Amino acid sequence: MNVFSKISAALSIMLLAGCATVGRDRPPTLASAEAPAWSARTVNDEMIVAVSSVRQSVQILSSSVALVGAGVDAVVNARLKAAVLNVLGDYDAGALFDKKLEARLIESRPGLARVAPLQSTAGFNSERDAQASRRAALAKKGHDALLDLEMTYGLFGYEGTLVAKLDGNLTWLPDNNVLWRKSIVVSAEPILAGDKLSDPTKRLGPNLSSPRLTVEKDAVEQWTRDGGQTIRARFESAADGAISAMLVDLGLADESAGHYYLGKLAMNRKKFKLADEHFQKALAIDPGYIDALNGRAVNLAHNKQIDDAISLEKKLVESAPDYATGWLNLAWFYAIDKKDAAAAKPYYEKALELGAAPEKKLEKAINSKS
Repeated sequence: MNVFSKISAALSIMLLAGCATVGRDRPPTLASAEAPAWSARTVNDEMIVAVSSVRQSVQILSSSVALVGAGVDAVVNARLKAAVLNVLGDYDAGALFDKKLEARLIESRPGLARVAPLQSTAGFNSERDAQASRRAALAKKGHDALLDLEMTYGLFGYEGTLVAKLDGNLTWLPDNNVLWRKSIVVSAEPILAGDKLSDPTKRLGPNLSSPRLTVEKDAVEQWTRDGGQTIRARFESAADGAISAMLVDLGLADESAGHYYLGKLAMNRKKFKLADEHFQKALAIDPGYIDALNGRAVNLAHNKQIDDAISLEKKLVESAPDYATGWLNLAWFYAIDKKDAAAAKPYYEKALELGAAPEKKLEKAINSKS
């Protein structure tokens, strides 16, 4: 072998070694794991109903009546929960959520083994110690990655928002490193411009400007008036959305629904640039995804791009004239954001004509300028 051949061979070996090093240095993922495992547990055995906020409201009025408020909350929520469970009958929302989750995980990551979640902390100083022992045992059995999931579902806040929630941790067992941690909260309702940017499961906090001592009249009735058909359909849609968002965020799927709900989640956390990226990805996969187009418009408005939001929402209602949410959001953009009640009024009237629920703040803004 001449000198040039030797140099060429040496360079080839160095390049191969370099490529191998890069491959080893890449952070592991659930997709790249050789023997991944997962667990899931349902936080609640039946539908949560946490719509009464009396305790939180009375606390800001007088701390001495906080205990009374807590009792009122319990009574109100128990009564409303009984009505919800009555229409659900033997419908097992938790089991259905679990079944959907398992099916999608197996489909998206073949070879993923299901293991039991942490059963008990007995004999340990803390849950952290118990989890460390459990993970060590799973590593000893040959698993290299562990995805732990918790499912929560129910009605939250005085509006009775139906929510499916997934809390997840992905741990790399060889070094006990957390690779991914996320709380994915999904409501299947279209995005309204007047929605608060917050986690619906945390909307029972005190409202200093307007303490609430009652639950909105329609909060639970909206889910019980048709014998439970709507609540079952919306719950399943929310569960599917939460699972899709998790798979997309883990890099196991690239789906329009997953990107849409991740966009909604980012917007609620005021990460408007990230939200826009997800909405655009959802629309790239499915250009006809009306809720994603509407979500992008609302997100632009929150990012102070009102004219862009209006332009996008107008295109939406031109292509989908029966989409009441689009007309309602246009009314909001004009009345609340641009302070133009005259321009907002026909959009609001059209939204009501299509069945949108009346919006008190919007009506006040429009009528006060009339």
